[in-house]
Amino acid sequence: MKKLVYVSLTVILLACLSCQKKTDTEKEKTAIEAVIEQEKDAFFARDINMMAETWAQEPSSLKVYMNDKGYTKYEGWDAISKHDQSNLQDTSFDRKAVTLSFTNFQFDIMGNSAWGLFDAHWAGISNGDTIDSYQTRIVVLKKLDGEWKFTLMAMQSINPDKQ
Repeated sequence: MKKLVYVSLTVILLACLSCQKKTDTEKEKTAIEAVIEQEKDAFFARDINMMAETWAQEPSSLKVYMNDKGYTKYEGWDAISKHDQSNLQDTSFDRKAVTLSFTNFQFDIMGNSAWGLFDAHWAGISNGDTIDSYQTRIVVLKKLDGEWKFTLMAMQSINPDKQ
């Protein structure tokens, strides 16, 4: 009788575990890549509202730029928004003459949180100079009201000769 109870409990436990909502990882990766592209499109369109839609507008949000000269950090949504507005007002280069592409995506999705690592390549002409620069980007996102939002974006400029 004890054996029957244990077997029954095991079957019930397995049945309950299999009923739990599963994360469709590929669907979530595609949704996160779409947010990354939306943020890029907003940058090129100089659309602060579209850019703001991609961020968790919280005091704990963080945006970091790193290069061989050091790093710049914007802590909290207010600082990020102020920086992005200033960045979008920069007319020193023709955004139509520059491209930004992303490759080598890696993601780890954990329920309503995720992190990503990917490469960015800037190419084109800016102020008469050829641009050919590379970044590695690390992002952390969380799902708010069913939508992925950045809580951290860290961009590290890299020397293509040292990749």
